[in-house]
Amino acid sequence: MAVTLISLLVRNVDWAPIWSEVAQASLPLLLLALLLYVIGLFMCIERWWRAAQFKKFSMTFRNATEYYFAGLFLNNFLPSFFGGDAYQSYILGKSEKRYPAAISTVMFTRFIGLWTTIILFFVFGFLGYDHIFAKPLFAWFGIGLFLFMLVNVALTYGYAHPRCQSLFDRLPGRLRKFFKEIDRYAKWTFLRENFALATAFAIVGVGLFNLVLFYALGEHVPIFPYLATVFLISLVSSLPVSINNIGFKEWAYYTFFPLIGIRPESALAVALLVRFIQILVSLVGAPFFFREKKTYGMDGP
Repeated sequence: MAVTLISLLVRNVDWAPIWSEVAQASLPLLLLALLLYVIGLFMCIERWWRAAQFKKFSMTFRNATEYYFAGLFLNNFLPSFFGGDAYQSYILGKSEKRYPAAISTVMFTRFIGLWTTIILFFVFGFLGYDHIFAKPLFAWFGIGLFLFMLVNVALTYGYAHPRCQSLFDRLPGRLRKFFKEIDRYAKWTFLRENFALATAFAIVGVGLFNLVLFYALGEHVPIFPYLATVFLISLVSSLPVSINNIGFKEWAYYTFFPLIGIRPESALAVALLVRFIQILVSLVGAPFFFREKKTYGMDGP
């Protein structure tokens, strides 16, 4: 999939104006975007660390930071399906041999992040209705995400029903244990705090981060349609169709942003800048990853 999408972009895009835009980008705004991205990462670390604390892991915030950056490095420089999430779960569960609980911390934060992004897509989609839901492509995505939310709500509230419990009891033991670990996060105060942090990350680490990059290129951006689109792209590009969404994210930027009036050249230039900043920051995790790999002799989970 990644090779196909990259090939299409290479063949069909005039790259000269894109490289010209990148070369002329405002350096102060690029540095501001970098700062926003790093702030967003620390919000993600805070969410994961709090989930680990909730599960009574002894991991410090410093350890959480090191493991998180090591996972970023793994995603960007050692492409494999043993990605950052799997690495974080493995390294957290290794010391206490509590792998289901460790996996649940990562899956829980991912799930809350997914719900938050979907909600923000709907909020800003309706605020920018004429640019978003009045258009068939965005409307179909909205219908699909709404049905997804309905199914999730039905499963959540139907979990305690005897028929659901009988189906649950037929699952393999390890899988049942994992779902029980997820279920134990259902504490209102904790959920509210995690949703708040996930919203802050989405606004700062996704919305403002990308917005400043567009401004760095001198692009005019309609705010509400832009926010709805960037959150939809965040959802679409997180689908596991390529390693570290290489090619897929760039295709999503190039496809969706022009629908709200942003030039495709600027959209693709921002996608490339996002990729460059992500790779640059992930280099911080290299010493942490190789230190832990040497300590545990890690060849895989």
